Amino acid sequence: MINSLLYLLITSIFILDWLFFRYGIGVRQITWLPEFISIVIAVSIPFKMAIIKQTHIPIKYTFLLFLYIANLLVGFFLNDVSAWTMLSGLRIYTKFIPVFLLPLIFPFSTQDFKKITIIIFILAMIQFPIVLWQRFVEFSTKGGDPVGGTLGVHASGVLSIFLLIIISFLIAFYFKKKISLPIFLLSFAASFIPTTLNETKITFLLLPITMIFPAIFIKDIKKTIFRIMLVILILVASFFILKGIYNHFQSQTWGYGIETFVTMPGRVAHYNRKRIDPIKNSIKNAVKDIRFLFFGRGAGNVSEGFTKKLNGKYVREGIYYGAKSVSFTKLMWEIGTMGIVLIYSFLFFVFLDSSKLCKKDDFSGAFSLGMLSFSMFFFLSMFYTETLEQNIFVYIFFLAAGQIAYLHDSKKSIETVI
Repeated sequence: MINSLLYLLITSIFILDWLFFRYGIGVRQITWLPEFISIVIAVSIPFKMAIIKQTHIPIKYTFLLFLYIANLLVGFFLNDVSAWTMLSGLRIYTKFIPVFLLPLIFPFSTQDFKKITIIIFILAMIQFPIVLWQRFVEFSTKGGDPVGGTLGVHASGVLSIFLLIIISFLIAFYFKKKISLPIFLLSFAASFIPTTLNETKITFLLLPITMIFPAIFIKDIKKTIFRIMLVILILVASFFILKGIYNHFQSQTWGYGIETFVTMPGRVAHYNRKRIDPIKNSIKNAVKDIRFLFFGRGAGNVSEGFTKKLNGKYVREGIYYGAKSVSFTKLMWEIGTMGIVLIYSFLFFVFLDSSKLCKKDDFSGAFSLGMLSFSMFFFLSMFYTETLEQNIFVYIFFLAAGQIAYLHDSKKSIETVI
């Protein structure tokens, strides 16, 4: 049953928002299905723990989760957050916890987790034909911004980051000899081409990292040198293809390409201000009060809810200062530096565990090598988009992080026995 719920959750985050917000299919409540499934999992966990009387939750993650929830509660208390706003805040900031705990309480077999990986891979590959339709038919006169595949409205940046993460996993599995060269090349093409059609500048920065980063953690580079060289050649070719396609579409719309954009006086500065200024403002406003600096203004207290009842008391202020522009600013406003440190500590531990597991040559080693890039992209994306409000990132990352925590704990247990 748990596996079926998980398959439904994964499929729903790719499909439901797209169908409702893009085409008006269904009702608004159906887009809450991932959260409902998360609640069902949360309710199931205590019953399972009572039966098995043991868990695989490492102490470091238990401690982090305890401090994280305590930080949310302190923020509620210090800011006198209303009950409805608390509910909204808890939905945003805790919905990923049950999914993280899932592999630690309901351990997956290697075959089960392979199935989950394959489902995500198939859903990622489906983006290719949908993006072609959107770019050349549905939004042929509207540029690349609406081209977000099934990931939502105006989700071009989110789609690019997601597909670059998929590419990093493909490279990891190719380096570990878990997929053949033809499958790697075909899958790479299906993942890469959509990132060239939605005209996202972030792809220029992240593509080299995507393709080079996994090679840094290869245990025996001599045995993988030819695969690494091939990936570098593909990177060079891909970069020129990306530049050519981007310039083609941008020239039609604006009359200039990426080179002119970068060298045009004030253009990059204007582009950066949309993200950098809100970050500066979030810090300036936080230092005015030590409560705000350490614990924020309360989870959900700067967010707009589905109804006015769920709106926080600082919604207008948040809109004025661009608090919702990227995840870092929203975290600074709502859960403060303590909350940010705890979330980044979590990412660091996942990265550290992945770096230890990626030395293995089996499926778990290949998956862990991919998770190194995923952890880094999750961190970087917080300065680019609303990461914690993107179900595609939150649910998949924390599910994968839970599996990494389980594999690392199992590895330590075996070493202890030996």
